[in-house]
Amino acid sequence: MRMFRARSPLSGVGLMLVAMALFSVMGACAKAVLASGLPLPIVLLSRALITMLVLAPWLARRGGAGLVATRRPWLHLGRGLCGLAAMGFSTLALTLIPLADAIALNQARPLWLLVIAVLFLGERVGWRRPLAALVGFAGVLVVAFGERGAGAGLGLNPGTAVALAASIAGAGVGAFVCRLAAVGEPPFRVVFLYGVISLVAWTPPSLAVWQAPTGTQLALLLVAGLAAIAGDFLASIALRRAEASLLAPVEFVQVPLGAVIGFLVFGERPGWPLFAGAALMLGSVAYIARREAQLARLRRVPVAGATPGL
Repeated sequence: MRMFRARSPLSGVGLMLVAMALFSVMGACAKAVLASGLPLPIVLLSRALITMLVLAPWLARRGGAGLVATRRPWLHLGRGLCGLAAMGFSTLALTLIPLADAIALNQARPLWLLVIAVLFLGERVGWRRPLAALVGFAGVLVVAFGERGAGAGLGLNPGTAVALAASIAGAGVGAFVCRLAAVGEPPFRVVFLYGVISLVAWTPPSLAVWQAPTGTQLALLLVAGLAAIAGDFLASIALRRAEASLLAPVEFVQVPLGAVIGFLVFGERPGWPLFAGAALMLGSVAYIARREAQLARLRRVPVAGATPGL
C-alpha cells in the first residue's frame, strides 16, 4: 500500500481523469436504463446490491462484523440519509434534464460545503473564500437559468431544482464524511454501513414497483455499479498521490465528457450557458481548494507574519 501514498501529482491527475470518465459512464448508463422504463428505486437498489456484493468477500477475509461495528451510529445514519438524498435526487435529475447539466449542477457540492461549514460547523473564514463561493454560485445560476428549458420565469423547472437538491445533499455527505474521518472511523466501515442503509431504504419501494430487468437493463446496471465503485477507488488513490487543491478542478472534466456523451448517445445539444457557468464554478472551486490547502499548511507550520483564516 505504500506506493499509493507516494506523492506523484501527474499520476494523481491521470487517475482522477479516469475516475471522472467512469463517473460519466455511470451517469450515462443510469440515464439510459431509466429511459428504458426501469423504475428509479430498482436502479438505486441495484447500486447498493452491487456495492455490497463487491465488499462482502473482502469483509469475510478480514474478520467479518468486527470491522463494521461502530460507536458512532448517529454519524453514520446522518451520512447515510444525506447519501440517500444525494443519490436519489442526482439519479432522478438524469431523467429530467440533459446529462451535462445534471453533472455541472452536481459540481456545486464544494460551494454548498463551505456554506455548511460556516453555518452549522462553526468554521471561521475570512472574505476570500466566501467571495470565491459567490462567483461559483453565479455559475450555478447561469447553468440553472441559462440553458434552454432549465429556467421557467422566476422559478426553476423540476429537473434543475432536483439537481440542486442533489448537490446540497452531496455537500452534507462531505461534511459527515469529514466528521467521521476526524473521529477515526475507517473508510471501509463508512462505505459498508452506507451500503446497509441503502439496502434497507431502497428495498421496500423497489418491491412496491418491482419489475424484472431485461438483459440489457441488467448489463447497464452492472456497468453503472462497477464504474461507480472503480471511480471511487481510483479517486481515493488519486487523493493520496496529489493534493486535493490540484485535483478539485479536474473533477470538472465531467462536464465536457457529459456533453459529448449526451450528444452522441441521447442527442442532447448543450448551449453556451452550460460551459460559461461551469467555467465560473471551476474557477471558484479551484480557488477555494487552493486556499484550503494554504490554510492547512499554515496550521501545520506557523509562519511569522502569516494571518490564517483569510
